[in-house]
Amino acid sequence: MAVVGGVFDDSSTKFLGDAFDAVLGMLHGTHYPDGVREVLADRVIEFGRTTSERDPQRLARAVVASLGIKL
Repeated sequence: MAVVGGVFDDSSTKFLGDAFDAVLGMLHGTHYPDGVREVLADRVIEFGRTTSERDPQRLARAVVASLGIKL
C-alpha cells in the first residue's frame, strides 16, 4: 500500500474504499451511526496498512472476524 506524505495513493484509496463497502455489505447495512462507521473505517485502514492482503473481500472478512462477528 503506497502512502505518500501521509496520504494514500489513488489505488490504495480505492482498495480501502472497496474493502469498507464490503464490510458494510457483510453487516447488511449502511445506516450505522457515524461512530460505528468510523470504527469500521479505522479497522479497515489498520488492516490495509499492516497486511499484504490486496483483495477487498478477503480484507473485509478479516476485519469483520477481528470484531468477533461470525458470518
